Amino acid sequence: MNTHALDEITSPSLSPRCMRCMMDKYLDACPADASWQTRADYQRRVLTTVAEGSLTMTAPEIGHELTGVLRDMFGIERSYTQVKHHFNELVLGLESELARCVVQSDDPLDLAARLALAGNFIDFGPTGEVSEEKLLQLVDDAAQMRLDADALADLKARIMQARSITYLTDNCGEVVLDKLLIAQIKQANPQVDVTAVVRGAETSNDATLKDARQVGLDAVARVIDNGSDIAGTCPARVNEQTRAALRDADLVISKGLANYETLSGRGQNTYFLFLCKCALYVEVFGVPLYTGMVVRGV
Repeated sequence: MNTHALDEITSPSLSPRCMRCMMDKYLDACPADASWQTRADYQRRVLTTVAEGSLTMTAPEIGHELTGVLRDMFGIERSYTQVKHHFNELVLGLESELARCVVQSDDPLDLAARLALAGNFIDFGPTGEVSEEKLLQLVDDAAQMRLDADALADLKARIMQARSITYLTDNCGEVVLDKLLIAQIKQANPQVDVTAVVRGAETSNDATLKDARQVGLDAVARVIDNGSDIAGTCPARVNEQTRAALRDADLVISKGLANYETLSGRGQNTYFLFLCKCALYVEVFGVPLYTGMVVRGV
């Protein structure tokens, strides 16, 4: 692990590379037919938002503000409704076979965790698109996924000890594989109560209550929404039921980079599960792109 680069993703202020990434994503996002005066005004607002927010806000919070600038100035607000429905149905089509593989494996909890990690690939944030071929490859190769064996063993031990788990979901489609993992958690530890948390409103392709119901997540866990339309889980911006779920749980399982960015440093009862999907995380953890990570909170 590159401890110097680690400071870039755990610091309360946004790192230079994250700021540059934000600007690259948003500076030219306005309509091509906008006048140069309008484009200049828009780009000034982007630069100001990043500059003023970089010391106090996480990347998901700044991204939320920048999306608001696009909406306010140009009415641009991409709908992910069809995309979300498609990926939910795509992974639901795999569910029966994957569930069979999990149950028949030597370590069902281990394989279910690996599949849930593979599902974190379904993220339209980094590139604006998701390769179904790559997703299916990751799912097929999940049993051989390179992971920190000690970290995964530690997580499984904590699952067996817990009486209450709060599971923070991330993306559409991915929630089907979260459902498989939660089912195995409850199979391994029948005494545990699991609360699954989804976004409170539409934001990119993140899972909401509608997605949870579509894939049947509510059949294996109590499902609540966090009351927020920001990617990730910002404690100051979520509702009280989510704060209580985080506060009172014996164990928090947090999926995805946005949840890591907004919750890192909240305590050792949190375990972050995500794929390394950008160059900064690849450098921090010293692993290839799309490597699965199990990281205990600090």
